[in-house]
Amino acid sequence: MPRTQLRSCLTALIAVVALASLAASWASSSSPTEAEAGTVYNCPQAGKWAISVWSGERTTTAEALDTCGAGAVDAAYYIQPLIQTWQVFFRGQPGISDLNGLDDLQAVATLGSSTASTASSAPPTPTPGPSPGRMNGCPLVGKWALSAWNGPNATDTADAFATCSDVVGVAYWLDPETQTWQRYVRERPELTTLSRLDNLQGVFALGSTEAKEYCAINIPGTYHGAVTIDGQPAPVGTVINVFRGGIQFGTTTVTEEGAYTVNVPLSAPVIPPCFESAGGPLTFTCGDAEAQEKPNWGPALRLQDLTCVHMLSCPAAGKWSIAVYSGPGESPADDALAQCGLSVDAAYRIDPDTQAWSRYIRGRPELTNLPSLQHLQGVVARGSPSEPVAAAAAPSAPAAPSAQEQSEGQMEDCPQPGKWAISVWNGATATPPSDALATCAAVTVAAAYWIDPQSQAWKRYFDGRPDISNLADLRELQGLVTLGGQAR
Repeated sequence: MPRTQLRSCLTALIAVVALASLAASWASSSSPTEAEAGTVYNCPQAGKWAISVWSGERTTTAEALDTCGAGAVDAAYYIQPLIQTWQVFFRGQPGISDLNGLDDLQAVATLGSSTASTASSAPPTPTPGPSPGRMNGCPLVGKWALSAWNGPNATDTADAFATCSDVVGVAYWLDPETQTWQRYVRERPELTTLSRLDNLQGVFALGSTEAKEYCAINIPGTYHGAVTIDGQPAPVGTVINVFRGGIQFGTTTVTEEGAYTVNVPLSAPVIPPCFESAGGPLTFTCGDAEAQEKPNWGPALRLQDLTCVHMLSCPAAGKWSIAVYSGPGESPADDALAQCGLSVDAAYRIDPDTQAWSRYIRGRPELTNLPSLQHLQGVVARGSPSEPVAAAAAPSAPAAPSAQEQSEGQMEDCPQPGKWAISVWNGATATPPSDALATCAAVTVAAAYWIDPQSQAWKRYFDGRPDISNLADLRELQGLVTLGGQAR
């Protein structure tokens, strides 16, 4: 082949290769890589929690989390920064999931599945972000948020939070390996264990400008299942409240007959009373009925059916409590007490006029002189260590509260001067005893006692003596043993 023809062929070949290379480069830039399409960073390990961060365009939660591996994430929680309630995602549970999508740089608390397959390749390691960088999803003052750092690796935590417009007082990060929390406390190096943030690291952050005691963050437990009241499905509109240590930490409304879903704690407490310090099992109420089930708390999704009855604060096996009948009208004592999931061996009530005690002894009618219980009447009751019994059916509809009960609350069965009574607070939860007892119009209540159904320790209130009183507040329909003081 002549030299001129060879030169022409080589030139043409080089041009073809260059065009092919240019086309490949153009095609590559037109088809985004997996990282460009979006990726979840800091995916949770199997059966463990993590604070993960989505980097990419807005995507459905399921699709975003599947970048950790198909079905590798069982649950995700996100706290709404303005209203402070939780949005949740549960794999395969669209009916109780309301966290439908994730935005770019949105942080969520995630739970790794213990059964799903893991990602086919190692999770991506975020490269250092832009400098100087900024914190995304900063908290509002007095509120929690899930925030994500987008900036250089190993940035001083205080410097990262300084990019927020409001001051960040406290922040928590969960170590995905050890499942222990590290914290940042503003201007308190002796309390700070979270001193550096890497790019796309997520944290729970609290906006605050004051130096005070703050509650730690708790990832909620989501309880759901069937709910009945006196054997019938709970009607739509029934308010279900959840208590721990006598303090309300959750509430929901039945939107589908006989079914409920609630996050506990519903919102993250900022200052005491704190959820983790309240302690003890959970107590559920369904309107003015109470669930016999008292489950322990734990994060993630939990199936818990509720059997609510109109005998409140029933005693545990072999223990005492001040139980309250909240059903309508009047019920035979045997039927009312049989609503407790555990047999009640004995119950006592003091007559506020005569100061004589009447009693109920299970299976001993010859010793029983407490024939019935009336609406919002309290008794001191002892639970039997025997096997549980089936709950007796009570009338279907509770008595409607009066206008005063609805607006202000009222102490029922107030004592007379110098006499004892078993009184019931018919008002809002977390009411100070002094405020509740002040609704007794005819008498000043000198003292009040309540027995903790779990610890069996008595708590007390003495009028004008906060130094020796340890009954901090009252929950709705809580019974007390009261002593009347001076007449008003």
